[in-house]
This record gives sequence, structure tokens and C-alpha cells, in this order.
Amino acid sequence: MVQLEKTARALSEAGLQVTTETSPDPYLDGIDLVHGFGLSAQEIRHCHTCRIPVALSTIYWDRSYRSDGGRPRAPGARDLAARGWWAATFARAAFRGSGALIEECRTTAANETALFAAYESADLLLPNAEGEGEAVRRDLDVSTPMHTVPNGVDPDSFTLSSRPFEDRDYVLFVGRMEPHKNQLGLIKSLQGSGLPLVIAGHAHPDHPRYVKRCHRAGAGWVEFRGTVEHESELAELYRGARVHVLPSWFETTGLVSLEAALSGCSVVSTSRGHAREYFGEDALYCDPGSPSSILEATRRAWESPPPAALRERVLERFTWKHVAEATMAAYSTIR
Repeated sequence: MVQLEKTARALSEAGLQVTTETSPDPYLDGIDLVHGFGLSAQEIRHCHTCRIPVALSTIYWDRSYRSDGGRPRAPGARDLAARGWWAATFARAAFRGSGALIEECRTTAANETALFAAYESADLLLPNAEGEGEAVRRDLDVSTPMHTVPNGVDPDSFTLSSRPFEDRDYVLFVGRMEPHKNQLGLIKSLQGSGLPLVIAGHAHPDHPRYVKRCHRAGAGWVEFRGTVEHESELAELYRGARVHVLPSWFETTGLVSLEAALSGCSVVSTSRGHAREYFGEDALYCDPGSPSSILEATRRAWESPPPAALRERVLERFTWKHVAEATMAAYSTIR
């Protein structure tokens, strides 16, 4: 929603007439183009019946992440348990007969099929990174043209603190409380390190047990801030933090890392995904499956101010103004 709303505002400021709509049956009279976020193939076909082309932001997570955690590695207990569960599921279906096995395969492949149908139906795909586009091609083999449009950040909302780097006194994590974001791994990695940790973000309603585990693991030393207002309150949190850490199991970008970079934080990002396309060598990276990697990267970031090139890189390439320019250039390619 942040990406949708900020993109719409930036396009309006660039001179386009833009309306945002979240209804499953939007009013399309007078519309020249639909830019969708999470549209289904059926919704795209509806636009096409009205003779309106569709550009689709993908926000795609690699199949490798969804199946094995993002890279070749020795399977852990969780991996083996998951594989055992899937093996048992298919074995039970096979025992019931070929029809049941085929139906189980269809159910398992439904999400992949739905993604392929939507991406192939669109007139243009807008991945947030070159690597994301490559993953869409590799995993789904769609033929739809692509144009990379980066994620963005607001330089007026996220500004440098007047406090010297050495006086900023905590490590910050910003993000929704859920297993994918790996707050529990971060808490366990920093436990006993002496590094104060602040976690800001609302609890995912589907993962109450995970949230409780995070609170138990961080009891007495982690400050849980819960939901924070996206710009004013969050901006103050960034300006007080020395380091921002995002050890997710996968990120297409990491919008919060961009915000932290503008705010003068040292940035530690997950090594899984496409964040390196954004930050290059101006950030530190950690393996979300390795507590020692998370701790080492965080300690290094704590001890050294971020390079000046980090903030300049974001200002020169990844503001919402740049997003609007890239988006309009992409629109112009639709025939």
C-alpha cells in the first residue's frame, strides 16, 4: 500500500492525472491505463475488455526462497520436517488413486499458476530490481515485456539527525512482526551482546505465537514499540538509531532500509534477495540463517558511521521522484 500510494502521489506531482482504487470492480470510464499491484488475471482481463492496457508491479519472491530458503545449504530440522510433510501429503493422495494425486498437484500448483496467468495477461511488468525480473523469467517463463522501476523513499520525511553518530544509542528493526521478517532470529543473535535493540512494527494477525516467542526472547532488554505512525514517529526512531538491521529471509528491496539510509543509520540488510542492487558496497549484509553473521554485521555497523555515499546513492537514484520518472518511461513503452 505504501508503494501504491507513494507512486500515485509522485505521478500526480509529475503531471499525470491519477486516481487510486482498491475496489474489485473499479470504475474505468475515462481511464487510459491501469497500473496494478496484486491484480489477478481475471481483473486484468476485465480491463482488457474495456480496451485498457495494464502495467503490473510484480513484487515477486523467488521460487528458490519459497522452496528452499534462497540458496543451496544443508537442510535443517525445519527443512526436513517440511519435506516429510509434503512427502506424506503426496503419498496419501497417491494411495487414494491417480485422480486424488492429480488434484493434490493442482492444488499445490495453484498459486504458481495464478501468478503466471496474471503476469502473462499484463501488458507490462514492473519489477523493483533487475534480479527480480530475472527471477520472474526464470521461474515462470512469462513473455510479457518488463521495465525495472525501483522502490523509493521520501527525502523530506526522512532526514539526518543533529545527533552525532556516536550518540545514537540503539539498533533498530522496522517491520511487521512475522516469521518472514526474522525478528526472532535477530533477537537471539544480539542476546547478550550488549547492543540495545528496538523493534517497531505491528503484529501480523496470522502469527500470534511467533509474536509471543519474540516477546519472550526479548523480555527485559528489547524495546517493542508496536505500531508507529509511518512518517513522523518513524522518522524520529530512525534519527535516534545508530544501526538499522533487516535480516529477513528475503527482500525485493527493503523500503525501511532506504528510509534508514536517508536518516543517517548504518544499514545491515539481508543477503537474500535484491537489496545489493540498491546499496552496493555501502551497506553490510547478513545471512538470516546465521546468528553469527547477523551479530558480526551489526557490530561492524555499530562501530562505523555509514559512508557518505550511502545517503547520496539513495538521493540520486531512489526517491519517489525517480520512481515517477521510471514509471512514466515504462508506460510509454506500452503499445
